[in-house]
Amino acid sequence: MYKSIKISDEAYKAAKALGRELEKSGELPGVHKVNMSVAVGYALERALENARKKRILRESAAVWGDMDTEKLVKDIYAGRKVSTRPEVKL
Repeated sequence: MYKSIKISDEAYKAAKALGRELEKSGELPGVHKVNMSVAVGYALERALENARKKRILRESAAVWGDMDTEKLVKDIYAGRKVSTRPEVKL
């Protein structure tokens, strides 16, 4: 389903440039001619994916806020001293 939207001349030029870039790079397999709707759709998908990644990063950063970092560092160094390889028998 297609809908008409109004965009600025600058955004139109950027979408045309993106379309040319996508055609040259072959980033969209099987697509040889990139029209305006494909270029805009691609840009929107990338923007949504980037926003989703940033949201996940922000949410995961809050989880580490109340962690006891001193204990974590001690556990890491203690774990390095434990050998997990079997002894070599000669």
